[in-house]
Amino acid sequence: MQLQTRLNNNFAKNLIHSTTDFIDRNFDIRFGENDMSQLIQMPMNQLSLFAHQSLENRYLVVITMLNEEQYHGKLIRAVDQNKYIMKITDGFYKIVELDQLKSINLI
Repeated sequence: MQLQTRLNNNFAKNLIHSTTDFIDRNFDIRFGENDMSQLIQMPMNQLSLFAHQSLENRYLVVITMLNEEQYHGKLIRAVDQNKYIMKITDGFYKIVELDQLKSINLI
Protein backbone atom coordinates (compact mmCIF):
# COMPACT_ATOMS: atom_id res chain seq x y z
CA MET A 1 0.00 0.00 0.00
CA GLN A 2 2.81 2.42 0.93
CA LEU A 3 4.69 1.54 -2.24
CA GLN A 4 1.61 2.29 -4.36
CA THR A 5 1.13 5.69 -2.61
CA ARG A 6 4.81 6.55 -3.07
CA LEU A 7 4.65 5.65 -6.79
CA ASN A 8 1.53 7.80 -7.23
CA ASN A 9 3.24 10.74 -5.48
CA ASN A 10 6.35 10.39 -7.65
CA PHE A 11 4.20 10.17 -10.78
CA ALA A 12 2.28 13.32 -9.80
CA LYS A 13 5.49 15.20 -8.96
CA ASN A 14 7.09 14.19 -12.28
CA LEU A 15 3.95 15.16 -14.19
CA ILE A 16 3.78 18.57 -12.53
CA HIS A 17 7.51 19.17 -13.00
CA SER A 18 7.52 18.19 -16.68
CA THR A 19 4.39 20.27 -17.36
CA THR A 20 5.81 23.39 -15.74
CA ASP A 21 9.12 22.92 -17.58
CA PHE A 22 7.23 22.62 -20.86
CA ILE A 23 5.27 25.81 -20.18
CA ASP A 24 8.41 27.71 -19.14
CA ARG A 25 10.27 26.66 -22.27
CA ASN A 26 7.48 27.25 -24.76
CA PHE A 27 5.29 30.09 -23.54
CA ASP A 28 5.95 33.63 -22.38
CA ILE A 29 3.38 33.91 -19.61
CA ARG A 30 3.58 36.86 -17.24
CA PHE A 31 0.47 36.83 -15.11
CA GLY A 32 -0.30 40.26 -13.69
CA GLU A 33 2.61 41.92 -15.47
CA ASN A 34 2.14 44.42 -18.23
CA ASP A 35 5.61 45.68 -19.06
CA MET A 36 5.05 48.02 -21.98
CA SER A 37 8.16 50.09 -21.25
CA GLN A 38 10.18 47.90 -23.63
CA LEU A 39 7.92 48.93 -26.51
CA ILE A 40 9.63 51.57 -28.64
CA GLN A 41 7.79 54.46 -30.29
CA MET A 42 6.56 53.87 -33.81
CA PRO A 43 7.98 56.19 -36.48
CA MET A 44 5.77 59.23 -37.09
CA ASN A 45 4.94 58.27 -40.69
CA GLN A 46 3.80 54.82 -39.53
CA LEU A 47 1.65 56.35 -36.75
CA SER A 48 0.13 58.72 -39.30
CA LEU A 49 -0.63 55.90 -41.74
CA PHE A 50 -2.14 53.66 -39.01
CA ALA A 51 -4.25 56.53 -37.67
CA HIS A 52 -5.53 57.41 -41.15
CA GLN A 53 -6.40 53.77 -41.94
CA SER A 54 -8.03 53.28 -38.54
CA LEU A 55 -10.15 56.38 -39.06
CA GLU A 56 -11.07 55.51 -42.63
CA ASN A 57 -12.03 51.89 -41.86
CA ARG A 58 -13.46 52.52 -38.36
CA TYR A 59 -11.13 49.95 -36.79
CA LEU A 60 -11.23 49.26 -33.06
CA VAL A 61 -7.73 50.13 -31.83
CA VAL A 62 -5.58 50.33 -28.73
CA ILE A 63 -3.36 53.38 -28.49
CA THR A 64 -0.42 53.52 -26.12
CA MET A 65 0.67 56.96 -25.03
CA LEU A 66 4.28 57.92 -24.28
CA ASN A 67 3.45 57.79 -20.55
CA GLU A 68 2.31 54.12 -20.95
CA GLU A 69 -1.43 54.90 -20.68
CA GLN A 70 -3.58 52.81 -22.99
CA TYR A 71 -6.97 53.62 -24.48
CA HIS A 72 -9.32 51.31 -26.41
CA GLY A 73 -11.71 52.79 -28.93
CA LYS A 74 -12.25 54.10 -32.46
CA LEU A 75 -10.84 57.16 -34.15
CA ILE A 76 -13.89 59.07 -35.33
CA ARG A 77 -12.61 62.38 -36.68
CA ALA A 78 -9.38 63.99 -37.89
CA VAL A 79 -8.87 67.51 -36.54
CA ASP A 80 -5.70 67.93 -38.59
CA GLN A 81 -2.83 65.69 -39.72
CA ASN A 82 -1.52 65.32 -36.16
CA LYS A 83 -4.76 65.34 -34.10
CA TYR A 84 -7.61 62.87 -33.98
CA ILE A 85 -10.68 62.47 -31.82
CA MET A 86 -11.04 59.01 -30.32
CA LYS A 87 -14.35 57.65 -29.04
CA ILE A 88 -13.63 55.45 -26.03
CA THR A 89 -17.19 55.04 -24.70
CA ASP A 90 -20.49 56.72 -25.47
CA GLY A 91 -19.71 59.59 -23.12
CA PHE A 92 -15.90 59.65 -23.18
CA TYR A 93 -13.82 61.09 -26.00
CA LYS A 94 -10.09 61.78 -26.14
CA ILE A 95 -8.11 64.12 -28.34
CA VAL A 96 -5.14 62.14 -29.58
CA GLU A 97 -1.99 63.84 -30.83
CA LEU A 98 0.26 61.55 -32.86
CA ASP A 99 3.46 62.98 -31.41
CA GLN A 100 2.24 61.89 -27.95
CA LEU A 101 1.64 58.27 -29.05
CA LYS A 102 3.93 55.34 -28.71
CA SER A 103 1.86 52.93 -30.82
CA ILE A 104 -1.46 52.18 -32.48
CA ASN A 105 -2.58 48.54 -32.59
CA LEU A 106 -5.67 46.82 -33.93
CA ILE A 107 -7.78 44.87 -31.46
